[in-house]
Amino acid sequence: MKSNFKIATPCGTICDECKWYQGKMEQNCPSCITQKGKPFWGECEVYQCSVMQKVSHCGECLDFPCETIINQFDPNKPKGFQEAIFRIGQLMIRAKIGTKEWLEKRKDGILPKFEE
Repeated sequence: MKSNFKIATPCGTICDECKWYQGKMEQNCPSCITQKGKPFWGECEVYQCSVMQKVSHCGECLDFPCETIINQFDPNKPKGFQEAIFRIGQLMIRAKIGTKEWLEKRKDGILPKFEE
């Protein structure tokens, strides 16, 4: 299996599960990785922070979990905060086993998906 690193975002958002990434919305998003932290909705503070900290994702940062990642969620989603906590957990797993293995475990259905 070839790992798709462009869906492994610094904040733990899972692109292949996103309706904008999937092309189901009017505005398409190819991933924040390919857009260098500037998706269609603007500049991503978490992406820019990961660049400044020289880490590939927040789980590798010495300040993890920080207020920036804890507060990175859509307040219009009923479970926005719960989704942020889920992403933090996924980032912890990713930091422990590495991005390649994390992607493989996700693809194989070993890791859970967030249910809205």
